[in-house]
Amino acid sequence: MRSSRSAASSPTPDRDPAMTTTIVPRRLNVLEDAEQLIELFDLVFGHTVTPPMWAWKYRPPWVARDYCWVGEVDGRVVGYIGAVPARGWHDGKEVPFFQLADIMVHPDYRLHYDYFEIAPREIMADLGQTHPDHLLYGFSSHRAFRWFERIGLSGLVERARTRYVGRGGNGAGILEAESGPAATGRFELRDWPWKAPEIDQVWRDQRIDVGTGLIRDTAYLSWRYGGHPINGYRLLGIYEGGDVRGWVIIGNDSPGKKGRAQEIPVVDMLLPESCVQPVLADLAAHVDNPLMLWFPNRLAPEFPDSKDSGTYVYHFVRDSIVDTEYLQNHLYYTMGDVDWW
Repeated sequence: MRSSRSAASSPTPDRDPAMTTTIVPRRLNVLEDAEQLIELFDLVFGHTVTPPMWAWKYRPPWVARDYCWVGEVDGRVVGYIGAVPARGWHDGKEVPFFQLADIMVHPDYRLHYDYFEIAPREIMADLGQTHPDHLLYGFSSHRAFRWFERIGLSGLVERARTRYVGRGGNGAGILEAESGPAATGRFELRDWPWKAPEIDQVWRDQRIDVGTGLIRDTAYLSWRYGGHPINGYRLLGIYEGGDVRGWVIIGNDSPGKKGRAQEIPVVDMLLPESCVQPVLADLAAHVDNPLMLWFPNRLAPEFPDSKDSGTYVYHFVRDSIVDTEYLQNHLYYTMGDVDWW
């Protein structure tokens, strides 16, 4: 189903879009819309979404359907919006979480239709019917999300900040060690497989402290990181005195290559709050590049080196189980909440 057309050869309207009066939203038909969807991704984002990547992202193992809609004009797919279904944790129980991950409109139609307003309303209506108790959120620097805020569809949780932890030790190159524990000082780091039984143990022990956030158990980690079609990751179990304290996931692709940042991304972690700083300091002492991470602002007062990531964290308020102010004080997120890390 991969398209052979490039962005430069993507289709343009057969006539002036201003002559067309209606954009029709409907559920995505994966088989029938595949070619047009691939072309739309090529044109808007500059890269092709392959069928395996789309299926991994929008149909994780715990769901039977996707939550994706398209906008159609005269039989042509000119808009797309998709929400990634996830398993969330709130108020001591599992709750459906959805992340608004992609929204796009063919450039020749953007000035003639309000699809940026129509599309999220369709998603929210869909979720309101299928999952009365849910949370829909998203991460973006796109101005469309600021528009959602102005028209009352969403609230701003916070601007995500990128935190940095610089190299502080001997540069022993822990990335090259594929097996065996690494003694870093106070903590010991061990490679774990994506199905390690300790993952669920850590989740059971620490979920009460998560507040509101994704369920970070074996099912999630093995899908999100172990099963990613493109990116490579490494899962490190954290031990202190022989006892499991938590885990950290770092990007396993070479920093600085193929457009990547020079820093090593700490894409996810689940640790007692008191261990976060010392664990990252120990890890930074054994790698050859600084670390970078996202962490909720309320939990990161001791990170002196940080900058605005340019990414906003949004909450879509319709039918949500909580209000935006609650998430400002309770949402737990990391870089791994978004699929591009």
